[in-house]
Amino acid sequence: MDFASRLPFKLAEAWLADASRNVALLTFNFAGVLGSDDALRFADKLLSLEVEDAVAVCRFVRSSLLDADVGRVHVVGLSTGAIIASLLRDRGVADTISVIAGLADLPKGIHYDFSDEQIAQMQRLGYCWKEFYLPEEIPALTTLRTPVSLDGERAATLDELETASERKIFLQLHRAYFDECKGGSLDIRQAVSRSGVTPWPPLLVIHGDADQNVPVADGEELYRVASEPKSFLVVPKGNHLLTNTKLLKKALRAILEHAGGRDGQ
Repeated sequence: MDFASRLPFKLAEAWLADASRNVALLTFNFAGVLGSDDALRFADKLLSLEVEDAVAVCRFVRSSLLDADVGRVHVVGLSTGAIIASLLRDRGVADTISVIAGLADLPKGIHYDFSDEQIAQMQRLGYCWKEFYLPEEIPALTTLRTPVSLDGERAATLDELETASERKIFLQLHRAYFDECKGGSLDIRQAVSRSGVTPWPPLLVIHGDADQNVPVADGEELYRVASEPKSFLVVPKGNHLLTNTKLLKKALRAILEHAGGRDGQ
């Protein structure tokens, strides 16, 4: 199995470990993958569009990959993915939802993802240079049909891109992304507390108490405002991405149990 990031790889290992189980795993990155298309439209990202994409994916999985009578859809999201997963709770598309490093207050939490300099860029230019982490195997940066910055301040020249070896680059992201998150139209509190939706998925909130990106207090708030059924796992000494293998395994065990253990589909 080949994945661009660690969590989906480890989740796939755990979920697909038993070959006798009739299960499937679908994972994707809303930021996009360089080289997967002739133009990476990272600049046009909107969280609301990503939520609708996630809804469409869940519906496709249920209708095309699962047994209509017994198949179940389990959603797992990390960081921004946790925001999207939380916003799916009242959309009637998932049977369980697990979120890692999530939050309830998006207008406040969006500031975790942008520096003061990036916010100033958006106010001045209408976009900011947003960090983008490259996978190990990437196409030449000179072939990308999108502006690239190596320092987060200006677009790199062709000569600079030809000799670049950085895994961390910067791409333009339009201000509309930030403004939408600040505007309050994406209400996580409402999404996780609304009842009467079928199916109403049990929610598992996982948060490392050493998370320096999204403080554990945000995970506690998300759990507090969510309606039952819900559960909360604090991972002692866990950071934002749960990079410690032992701690990640603890989180993965909780996710598998939440999704129905070894019998889930």
